[in-house]
Amino acid sequence: MQQRGWMDKAEFIAMLHTGHQELAKHKENVNALNVFPVPDGDTGTNMLLSFSSGMEQVACLPEGTPLEQVVSAFSAGLLMGARGNSGVILSQLFRGFQLAFGKTERIDARLFALALQSGVHTAYKAVSRPVEGTILTVAREAAQAGEAAAKKQEATLYSVVSAILKRAEQVLAKTPDLLPVLRQAGVVDSGGQGLVYIYRGFLSAMAGADDHKKMDERFSLESSDVLGSPVYSASEVHGEGEFGYCTEFLIQLEPEKRSDGTEQLIRAQMEIHGDSLLVVQADELIKVHVHTLHPGAALESALTFGPLLRIKIDNMTAQHQTITQQIKKGKTTSAKVCGLVVVAAGQGLLDLFHELSADQVVPGGQTMNPSTEDLLEAAKQVSADHVILLPNNRNIVMAAEQASAVSDGRIHVVETHSVGQGLAAALVYHPEQSIETNDQAMKEAIQHIMSGSVTTSVRDSKIGEHVIGEGDYIGIFEGDITCVDHSRQTVLVKMIEHFCSRGAEICTVFYRDPIFVSEVQIAFADLRVKFPHVEFEHQYGGQPLYDYLFAAE
Repeated sequence: MQQRGWMDKAEFIAMLHTGHQELAKHKENVNALNVFPVPDGDTGTNMLLSFSSGMEQVACLPEGTPLEQVVSAFSAGLLMGARGNSGVILSQLFRGFQLAFGKTERIDARLFALALQSGVHTAYKAVSRPVEGTILTVAREAAQAGEAAAKKQEATLYSVVSAILKRAEQVLAKTPDLLPVLRQAGVVDSGGQGLVYIYRGFLSAMAGADDHKKMDERFSLESSDVLGSPVYSASEVHGEGEFGYCTEFLIQLEPEKRSDGTEQLIRAQMEIHGDSLLVVQADELIKVHVHTLHPGAALESALTFGPLLRIKIDNMTAQHQTITQQIKKGKTTSAKVCGLVVVAAGQGLLDLFHELSADQVVPGGQTMNPSTEDLLEAAKQVSADHVILLPNNRNIVMAAEQASAVSDGRIHVVETHSVGQGLAAALVYHPEQSIETNDQAMKEAIQHIMSGSVTTSVRDSKIGEHVIGEGDYIGIFEGDITCVDHSRQTVLVKMIEHFCSRGAEICTVFYRDPIFVSEVQIAFADLRVKFPHVEFEHQYGGQPLYDYLFAAE
């Protein structure tokens, strides 16, 4: 393909595959590019899982599927699987393929460059306040370089993608000059770095490093109406009798288990446990869908190949019985006006949101962000005319808004940036009030909330005036580092004092582990003397990675 001016469907799929491989290979490098040296770097993971969702959809297509449908499936998979801001932006960047290619069966250099430009325009529109020095800048400058290269008379796909990659690498190196926070942390933009890895994979495909004609077979399996349909009922899939459990999960293959025969081996193992089976491999991830009477046995069997991700088990027997009973009663729903879906991590916080009438709590937060599809699926489980979605994290807002955009207006996002804001919004939520009334009350409630956290540094760093050593405790207030110390107790006290000095009347501390309770009580004893007008509370949160979360008002 290096000297040719176009590529066909098989070569396009191969290009996606090598881009995915390159990103997977360097995922942890991208994760490590946190501005703050905190243990929640997940940009690489978010981008990889988002891209993997696109590849899974391509893998489900039957042999002979035209290029137009391949591109559509990839775009739709990325959209639904998008996680975090980086994943959502990635999904918008590659929507350009779908918007530009149309019904063509051959992609030339000019069309490829046009597709990247189209994706950049789409991505910029998706971001309410675009920030330069991020993945957006890298994508825009690279697309412009590709467009210029495509205008040359001797242009080939290889020369165009080579120009795209070269410019992307140049701009990535300059991102610290565009964003002071990157310069202070001594890192380049993580999303931009992830995109560069993808482009490197694309160029590898253009160079003809693999036998790309075989790739079409690798990503062409029998289609499954059950997995491919966004909505289906048990009565459409089964007859009377035993229904069992619809079980879906991803296997992250251990390195020693990765081989050409692994996919077939897993399929044979899963056939023992049930039917309606689909097994699809995309690099080190294997998607499994099986209907079984014993989901635990299926999961145990799958664990021999590697750790499991995104486990989903639905009791189809119960679903069928519920639907049947509702049909017999002449109704299918008993919808209320508004339902509530929130995102939270940690058993204590999950329990607290349930107590505050949340219909669904989606696991996730500062790390392991839920996908657009996860949020849509949670909303689908809520019997209400409207669903209010609280993302409770800045990095989940874009996925939440994307879920809202594809829900035909049923999902309404209240942009909460922290657990504290989410709890304040949930406190004033009323399921029988109108969506307008709930929206106004929630937005007013979160205006008075201050949020913060305490976590441990994972590397030496210097942020602003703060010199941070690996293992130090870091206090973060509204996204900015406030204090650093070797003592967690010291940082805890300084953070609470910071809230009190800013007029807090109530300060709540959510602790990660029950062993921290005594530490909190000691801090409160001294602070009550210093700030007698402030009410101090503590609750078990169980949140990962962050020893303490704060909510003050």
